[in-house]
Amino acid sequence: MLPPVPHLSPGPHLALVATSARSLVECAHADGYQAIALDVFGDVDTCRLATCCEPLGSAGLAMDREALLRALARLRARGDVAGWVAGSGFEAQLDLLDEAARLLPLLGNPPEVVRRVRDPGAFFAVLDALGITYPASSTALPRDPHGWLVKDAHACGGWHVRPLGALPDGTGPGRSSAGLHFQRAVAGEPWSCLFLAAAGDVTLVGFSRQIVRALGARPYVYRGGIGPLLPSPAVQAALRAAALGLTRAFGLVGLNGIDFVLDPGGRPWLLELNPRPTAATQLFAASGLMRAHLDACAGRPVAGLPVCDAQVRGFETVFVRRPGQVDASVSAWMESQAWCCDIPQPGTRHAWGDPLCTVRAEGDSAQTVQRDLAERRRAVLSRLQSLQENVFGCR
Repeated sequence: MLPPVPHLSPGPHLALVATSARSLVECAHADGYQAIALDVFGDVDTCRLATCCEPLGSAGLAMDREALLRALARLRARGDVAGWVAGSGFEAQLDLLDEAARLLPLLGNPPEVVRRVRDPGAFFAVLDALGITYPASSTALPRDPHGWLVKDAHACGGWHVRPLGALPDGTGPGRSSAGLHFQRAVAGEPWSCLFLAAAGDVTLVGFSRQIVRALGARPYVYRGGIGPLLPSPAVQAALRAAALGLTRAFGLVGLNGIDFVLDPGGRPWLLELNPRPTAATQLFAASGLMRAHLDACAGRPVAGLPVCDAQVRGFETVFVRRPGQVDASVSAWMESQAWCCDIPQPGTRHAWGDPLCTVRAEGDSAQTVQRDLAERRRAVLSRLQSLQENVFGCR
């Protein structure tokens, strides 16, 4: 039996648990909650904003299982922590989500719901039943690898997505996971839709265009997003219908995200459902989202979501291309840039492909924001090159 979801009003202590908890901490802080950050990185700005910050890092950027369970047990013993919100990082550790939810109330979709969503066979069956358009998908290895992608529903960030034909002999991924499946590639732009599920109904929070580019041999690495943006009314209606159908089929609550591709003809193809608050929350209203999420999870009426303004925002992760270490001067320079966040602590070591920091921008159009993000990414890399020549190699 899981602990009941408590009544929360602004002010109580709330734990935010994710690979990187910064965006969740910002969301909670904006609504008046006392944020406790439990994540892999323990970045400078995350810890400054949170009332308490505890890094849970381990090898491979995964959360340390025992460290998380110990931290949640300590929070339960305190008696003043209402519960915790899960962000990214549990996709490959569904059993950990179960264990953690038994220690302290999980304020979001329960583990059994997440498990069903992350089961490719069950998920595609629901899409079929609802008549939702999605790329041809299979849990069995296709005979002809051409045009097929290998994906893992127990992973996130796009690192797991690779062309099947690019793997040795096209024979498969060479590893075992309950989330492995194969999907036809669809040409178009990657988008996402953030929505709130409450009492069997949904409210669309907003749409954003994803920033996805290759990193080394990984062609579909998720780097960030730009929004709020408005697709056509037909796309908005299709995504609302999909969100409503998925909410009722899986029993979703709170903030959730749908990833989809908008093909050249303007047709949306649903790729994935993220049954949790996503990184895109930082693109929308500055306040009100965490309160709405918690009200929805507790079954309370949601007073109304804040209206997004016309300002377009964007964020993009900068990735390391060579091993290195962040010294105090690099960290301090990042802190001095108002558009830089997820700032590593001095002394942080990085392996190839690790996230270094995040750059942000805002403007009156997606084009302006995209341009500014690119300039700021280059500024970070240029600064790193000048301060630590031959230590980092990023792009």
